[in-house]
Amino acid sequence: MTRNKQYFSTSLEKGLNILSLFNKETPRFTQTDISKALGLNMTSTYRYINTFVNLGYLEKDEKTKELRPGFRCLTFCSNLIRATDYLYLIKRLVDKIFLQHNITIDVVFVVDDTLMRVFHREAEETLTYQLPDVAKNCLHNTSVGKAFLSTLSESELEQTIDRIYFHAKTQKTISDKKQLLEEIEKTCNRGYAMNVEEYLAGLITIGAPLISPVTGEGIGAVSFDFSILQNSADEVEEKFADLIIETAAAISERLQR
Repeated sequence: MTRNKQYFSTSLEKGLNILSLFNKETPRFTQTDISKALGLNMTSTYRYINTFVNLGYLEKDEKTKELRPGFRCLTFCSNLIRATDYLYLIKRLVDKIFLQHNITIDVVFVVDDTLMRVFHREAEETLTYQLPDVAKNCLHNTSVGKAFLSTLSESELEQTIDRIYFHAKTQKTISDKKQLLEEIEKTCNRGYAMNVEEYLAGLITIGAPLISPVTGEGIGAVSFDFSILQNSADEVEEKFADLIIETAAAISERLQR
């Protein structure tokens, strides 16, 4: 995301980064946890935390010293959700496709190399695996991650790949930079990414990038997820390649409203 450095508040950025740490998988943090996660010194971390606690955005357990989102944070997030109709528009489109094809669908945004799942619809009577709400170091081993990478400029792609830790989740996980670049080139040429048991054994996904209609930049991706017991990779491509591209384009268009 392009930033205007002249009018950019790094203090506000750090404060928002603290609130962004909290999610369903990690609902509680200590001051030390936050300091380590964001690379802040303990004095600065305490100042931000104390401010959020006093304002009611965070609550602190005096016995364990753990912090969690407070009531003020709940109302703030609730108001923000009501102020936008993005999720409603995404849900309406995803539900339509789900009802027609009974397939598992994930809509993901990418923030600071991290996958943030914003909507999930799971197919009935099928075996698939859900991404967590927040997934780190997954740009190279998921179809949504590879789809997003395909939207980056050459320099942005190089910088992003340099930050990836090529941890092998399965025997088929992409294991090096050269292999990933070859996969991204394929993704760019065909308009969608394939993932065959690279994230989880038995899981096949096909994903296409979401593009901001305002900036023209990649902001995330949408994927269809399948069990290898029910579909081969070739069958997934043949049946759903056009549909995933159309779905990504439709969601991207709705983000302008």
